[in-house]
Amino acid sequence: MNSHRITLSESVSDMIRAQVATGRYKDISAAVQDAAWNYFVGQPSPFEEYGVTPAEVGRAHGRVIRQVRRERKAGKLKLWQP
Repeated sequence: MNSHRITLSESVSDMIRAQVATGRYKDISAAVQDAAWNYFVGQPSPFEEYGVTPAEVGRAHGRVIRQVRRERKAGKLKLWQP
């Protein structure tokens, strides 16, 4: 692993420190590494992460929507009101 010295603007530094303080990252180096990776390489696709295809997700969504409509038509679901 290579070590690099970088200088961050105050606003970026404050934002990264806030992310570290919330516990999202172990340290500033990890936060900067994640930000640089996501900016230059890009985030992994959620489909790849879970090992599914967009078509599979679409079919599952369609099944759930059809089930909700059937239950609503049968009177098993009530409208949510805050």
